[in-house]
Amino acid sequence: MDEKYILTTFESIGIPKMQTLVYLDLLKHKASTATEVSKRTRMHRANVYDTLTKLKERNLIYVSPLGEKQVFAALPTDLIINNEKDRLENLKLAMDYIKTIYVPEQIPRVYTLEGLRPVKSILFSLLEKKTDACWIYGLAKDENMMNLLKDKLMNSFQIERIKKHLSLKLLFYKLPPEGELKSLSKLKFTEARLLPKSQQAKISKITQIVCGNYVYVTLWVDPICTIVIENEIIAKEYATLYEILWDHSKRLE
Repeated sequence: MDEKYILTTFESIGIPKMQTLVYLDLLKHKASTATEVSKRTRMHRANVYDTLTKLKERNLIYVSPLGEKQVFAALPTDLIINNEKDRLENLKLAMDYIKTIYVPEQIPRVYTLEGLRPVKSILFSLLEKKTDACWIYGLAKDENMMNLLKDKLMNSFQIERIKKHLSLKLLFYKLPPEGELKSLSKLKFTEARLLPKSQQAKISKITQIVCGNYVYVTLWVDPICTIVIENEIIAKEYATLYEILWDHSKRLE
């Protein structure tokens, strides 16, 4: 690691190049006068005095009298790390405050994503949600989402989901093929039910996923489009509706 890297790193946390150079010089040498620092760094003495004052304000150096002169010495680098930890902690506290005061959860975030890749990303993101169950509503015999769940790339999703004990509750529009039912029954933390006839559809072009505070509505059209809603209240309302349908649906085994 060279001095240039150190200068860049210090600048990234708000310590200018000149202050860093003087601080490094004092770390290399014992307590020094401003004149000695000026000679070693080849900086004008007036600039050195100004820089030393700012370093003292940052609590990175201390000053002690030596006869009629003042000598300056560097304090440990740990102080810089501790100071940054304090700043990071204060930033976290500020962010938490903003979330509770300025970004109330009642205001939903709604946005759209296009393509199949975001749908796969959404499925993997379910693994990070702080919940014990996820709903997938509206699966049909030739449902695109079911084909996606059977994709070889999704094996890792199923493995990680089971490791996390994340339940997957599937609500089908139509009775899936027998082979598909057998494969589902082999998966732990997986339940499937057939929706009541009043809720069944001949053709399914929409998949709805509810997990944690998120609702995902995927439209299987060209191009594939997914509407994402981030809101705890809305997600709970969807989950409540699915629980009602679940109680009136036929268990698939």
